[in-house]
Amino acid sequence: MDGFWTPLGAPALVDWCEPNYLVSPYVAEFWNTASSFGMVVLGAVGAWRVRDAALRFRLGMLGTCAVGLGSAAFHGTLLRVAQAADELPMVWLGLACVWTLADRARPAGAGRRLAAAFAVFGACFCAAYALVPWAFVLFLIVYACLVAWLAIRTVQVSFFPPAPPRVRFAAVTVILAYIGSFFAAWVPEHVLLGCAHPLQGLQLHSVWHLGAGVGTIAWWEWARLDRDRVWAG
Repeated sequence: MDGFWTPLGAPALVDWCEPNYLVSPYVAEFWNTASSFGMVVLGAVGAWRVRDAALRFRLGMLGTCAVGLGSAAFHGTLLRVAQAADELPMVWLGLACVWTLADRARPAGAGRRLAAAFAVFGACFCAAYALVPWAFVLFLIVYACLVAWLAIRTVQVSFFPPAPPRVRFAAVTVILAYIGSFFAAWVPEHVLLGCAHPLQGLQLHSVWHLGAGVGTIAWWEWARLDRDRVWAG
């Protein structure tokens, strides 16, 4: 179904199972868009909670807001440029998470070379993303690698050996919210079920948005608690 945004630019490389322009002629995927704004709210609340913490944690929370805004633009318009506004911030936020975890035990300022290397990688990714016709596949591969590394290291740091209860609780929240919603909602919606399947009526991609938002701010809270205990020790 065509709507307001359809003739205004190149279409996105992927369309999700929510019917397009069913609720409003101005919003391509209404529920996916609404749930994206949920990520914006979660990120804003997270930024307020860590307002006295180091800059990296405040920026991490605000990065969640940026991802939510990009996601809302993508799902609201289904335009190629809006898809980039969703997926590029996701990769940059993932790189920021990896750098934060890799830098957890270093003195302030000691991780600048690693940060510069990540910045170069991010710039190269953006260039490739703009040039290759299989940009969505490239995004999935890079983002999946970032998340997989983060998940493994987060579990290692939290449970082998066991960290304090608050750190472990934050890690469990990340796993249940982010990883749980990925396998319970994103994979069925995009991989296992056809778009005509009755379970698609649960708006599974929207569930994934909310789980990913909660999981992301929980991860930044986990990273703050972990760095505090490393420095205190």
